Amino acid sequence: MKVKDMIKENNILREQMTPFNRSYMEDIIISMRASRVDSLRAEELLLEAAQQLLQAQKKGKNAKQIFGDDPAGYFKEVMENAPAPPVRSKLNYYLMIPWTALTCLFGLLAIAGLISQWSTGSPGMFGQISLFTLIAVGAGSIVLIELIMRWLSSLSDTDAPQIGKFEFKALGIYIGIAVVIVFAGLYLSRLFPLIPLSTGASLSIFCAGMLGLKFFFMKK
Repeated sequence: MKVKDMIKENNILREQMTPFNRSYMEDIIISMRASRVDSLRAEELLLEAAQQLLQAQKKGKNAKQIFGDDPAGYFKEVMENAPAPPVRSKLNYYLMIPWTALTCLFGLLAIAGLISQWSTGSPGMFGQISLFTLIAVGAGSIVLIELIMRWLSSLSDTDAPQIGKFEFKALGIYIGIAVVIVFAGLYLSRLFPLIPLSTGASLSIFCAGMLGLKFFFMKK
């Protein structure tokens, strides 16, 4: 069974669980998928756990009775003994984030430029882009994704949709970086050159970016 098929099957099984069991299972999934365990092996283990939990649920048991109090600890030994991901894998991950963000940026510029050109005869402000904007979007996307991943890993395992223990120190660092970027942008954007960019060029870069995502980062 392929990874995407196992993920689909896991989603179907979770829909049959009680709210508490589903929440607990989702915490296990977050921990496992954030680990260095190979994606195929990880999904196999998660699917087995979902099937085991669903069988136990039919007998009146809940997730804590089956897996213990700590969702992240159920596969702790497996995750700790998994080989570290190759450096290239990490590099691809951190390249894919700004690549995707910049691809979307050029897509938005192309759409806005086409609308402006159709209504006024000129792309206007969408016919150029600051070098600082490119740098800020690329770097800022990594900060944003890291913050989201930390938030997801901090979700509580109770049924209520509340936030669990959160690393406020990390949050403060990310917010500080964001504030610095914003205020620096007000000044630095004047120092960085503006790059002329036709609507056609934006559209071409967007298409090239989408092809790059498909062939460079989304290989099976």
